[in-house]
Amino acid sequence: DRDRRDFRRIHGNVQLFERNKNGEVSVEPIPGPYTKKWREHWLRRVLEAQETVRRTAPPEMRDITLITTEELSEIRRIWLEEKHEFDDRLPTVYREITGKPFQDPRPGADQSLLGLDEWNILEDLADGDAMELELMAKLLDTERQYHTKLNRKGIYEALEKCFETSSRSPEEAIANAHRKRELKEAAAAGDVAKVKQLTWSDLKFGDSPDS
Repeated sequence: DRDRRDFRRIHGNVQLFERNKNGEVSVEPIPGPYTKKWREHWLRRVLEAQETVRRTAPPEMRDITLITTEELSEIRRIWLEEKHEFDDRLPTVYREITGKPFQDPRPGADQSLLGLDEWNILEDLADGDAMELELMAKLLDTERQYHTKLNRKGIYEALEKCFETSSRSPEEAIANAHRKRELKEAAAAGDVAKVKQLTWSDLKFGDSPDS
């Protein structure tokens, strides 16, 4: 299911591994978490299964819970606070499947400066570019998170992290990870010429060896 997963690991960096398939060795990205689309898909499937059981199972089994309200609340928090997906899809998905509003037990969960209207504006601006949408959403929501803090120390580092993880296309990010791997291998082997070549390539195309 690699096509359903992010090309980056959970913290946004591309990690490579050697894959040996039928004697052919290739260096490929380690698949990361499921993408937004597929996370919503699996949530729907779980809620649909829960509703089906509650509707059709014998009376003594109709109170079965496959996913608790507390678990749903934590998923929502992760999507909002860590994924910066302030379109806040979980309550919508929950209502579509169950026909009921989602009652989030987390204090202040329904209070946010950003919402679906702002998300739709960013989608229009991104014009189908998923990485551009992600970067704009991260930057805007990171500023929102620090806006509510008395001490804004660390905001510049947080914004820089947004660019590090979301400013490249998948192809560019994977190519950069390969260059970093090759540079590390060349340095370990003492191949000065290769190190100079790769370092010059990084400077030429605007990539830092540490980025």
